[in-house]
Amino acid sequence: MTTGARGPRHGAPTGRGRTAVALAAGAGATTLVVAVLGLPAGRILGVEDNGDGFRLFCGLGLVPRTVDRIAAWKGGVVTDFVLAPAPTCAASAPSSAGLVLRAAVLGGRTLSLVTVAWWYAALVGLVVAVAAWAASASDLRRAAVLVVPVAPLALPAFSRFFLSTYGEPAGLVGTLAVGCGVGALLVTGAEHRAARTVALVLTGLGGAVTATAKPAFVPVLVVAVAVCAVVTVGRRRPRRLVGPAVAVVTLLGAVVPLGAAVGFQDLAYEGANVHDVVFTLALPELGPGATGELGLPPEAAAYAGNGYFNGPPHPTARWWSEAVVDRPDATRAAALTALVDHPGALLRAVGVGLQATTRADLPYLASGPGDPARLSPAGGDPGWSGARGPDLRRTLAATPRPPWLPTVLVLVAVLATASCPVWRRRAPAAARWCVAAGLTAVAAVGLVVVAVLGDGWFEVFKHVWLAAYLLLVGGLCLLVAVGAAVARSRA
Repeated sequence: MTTGARGPRHGAPTGRGRTAVALAAGAGATTLVVAVLGLPAGRILGVEDNGDGFRLFCGLGLVPRTVDRIAAWKGGVVTDFVLAPAPTCAASAPSSAGLVLRAAVLGGRTLSLVTVAWWYAALVGLVVAVAAWAASASDLRRAAVLVVPVAPLALPAFSRFFLSTYGEPAGLVGTLAVGCGVGALLVTGAEHRAARTVALVLTGLGGAVTATAKPAFVPVLVVAVAVCAVVTVGRRRPRRLVGPAVAVVTLLGAVVPLGAAVGFQDLAYEGANVHDVVFTLALPELGPGATGELGLPPEAAAYAGNGYFNGPPHPTARWWSEAVVDRPDATRAAALTALVDHPGALLRAVGVGLQATTRADLPYLASGPGDPARLSPAGGDPGWSGARGPDLRRTLAATPRPPWLPTVLVLVAVLATASCPVWRRRAPAAARWCVAAGLTAVAAVGLVVVAVLGDGWFEVFKHVWLAAYLLLVGGLCLLVAVGAAVARSRA
């Protein structure tokens, strides 16, 4: 793979050649997703609803074609929905994923998640095609850089979310756009004005789509904006204006929908989130003696490890209502302050969150077709997900992959980025790939921190799922960096 950012060796590629490469790359990416999902063969591969899907489809008036009109916990994916005359809830959660659902149901009275999956597959192809056009500005072969962000989609653990009603698939498409945009920036120079501008827009738009898919994905937006802010376009003096302009427009475009999503989350789930931070994270990590720091009575320690929605019932005492319902902001602040005051516990919590990325396959959420005749359990059944303390520890202990791998990967990426000044002259391509690895590591750790401090251990494996994708991309970036350094040393 050629990874330099200078001019081509055999002359500038033609517009027709770049268009052909873009179309081929986009078609290849779409075909990959379609094949993984099994759409042509009719063997669907998706993600079972755990109740979160309702947040998105209820406001559209979609009703699952099941015996109890519920899509969650059917032993698989409920694919068929009908459009009711009126919404079945006051409002859907604001999310960029909702736009895809709206597009899939447009003009019809029914919806199949297979159609939604085709929409996402097409969006993946569009993102890759645009990035391939930009990346091939100086050499058609440099479009191969996109293999790095696209390759993880060959794993069902990631692509199967495209056949679901979650917000995660829109977050994955947006993160893919950021990765492809950064990839195109890696292999183009400041003189490629049009290509770099397109790559910057793709990066910024991807960050906005990711953050508005779920508020917890905002670290990806932060990284995307930072990248846009420092990239130069053109050789003349205004070259430093394009990137910052894209960064500012991205922030302005994302702030309103992101604010709406955060407001919805606080309105609907603030009490549950605060409970989970206190009882599934702070108390288990700090110990029963921390109740005083959290403003809770000693008897609160007996509920450590209990999630809000499952496990043993949460407390019904007055002290619990005062802490979680009446003053959630103060209680959450006390929990987070206590964790900061005990950095060992905080680092341990982040380490467990990173370890949870090794199970991005989420086996507790079935991937095959669900049973429409099956009644959904009233309280759900996400035990494996980490909602209950014992389940979390047992699952982490039984993880087949090395538990230390994600943490080591982050540390190596950070060290590789710090070594960039050394490699910049010896192997500039390797240095750029080290920076890319560092960016993915920062975004992944940001996602883990937001997930852990935002909702404790409740559904932690699902909440750090996008971080798992980024860590895999980061690992591939490091491999390419090593390859570029070796190739340079032999040249």
